[in-house]
Amino acid sequence: MDKIKIEPLRSSEVVEASVLLSRTFSPLPLACAVFGDPSEEQRRLIEAGFKHIIEKLPGKVLLAKENDQIIGVMRIVEWPNCQKSSAQVLKLLPEEITLRLGKWRSIWAEHDPRKLHWHIDPLGVLPKRQGKGVGSLLLEHFCGYVDKLKQAAYLETDVSRNVRLYKRFGFKVVGEAPVLAVPNWFMWRPSS
Repeated sequence: MDKIKIEPLRSSEVVEASVLLSRTFSPLPLACAVFGDPSEEQRRLIEAGFKHIIEKLPGKVLLAKENDQIIGVMRIVEWPNCQKSSAQVLKLLPEEITLRLGKWRSIWAEHDPRKLHWHIDPLGVLPKRQGKGVGSLLLEHFCGYVDKLKQAAYLETDVSRNVRLYKRFGFKVVGEAPVLAVPNWFMWRPSS
């Protein structure tokens, strides 16, 4: 494996990062519950949402790159900005999707800790590179960052195999709840 570098997102990389995230998330259970079964139209809606989040909402976006190709994306946000959403992006969506997305985000917001933390939202790896250490490199970088700040971390996931990954980095499940009939896990990593 060539050397993978973790770098901040440049404005010229927003579209590529949004496409990667849409390809990563479109087949996941919660995305399907909100946007429908994977299709090119569904993927484009998700891509537009991620593009808006990256460009308009607070947070830092880090990339895992290999030979200048983006193979992983992670956005981190400091509380209390981590549950901000944008009415602008909701206006772009059909009403039935807006309602489901609103339900999803409200359940996640209910579980979000009301104390200082850094939030991962989202972390995605190019599908053909999943399970090959890219997500671990991004998490290692993130955990080093929050440890240096002596702050806690938080995330949500609807993928059970990811729970095991996050536990390896010190996250513990602090809650579970179905969102649109999809199991979700809420995970906390105390400050070091």
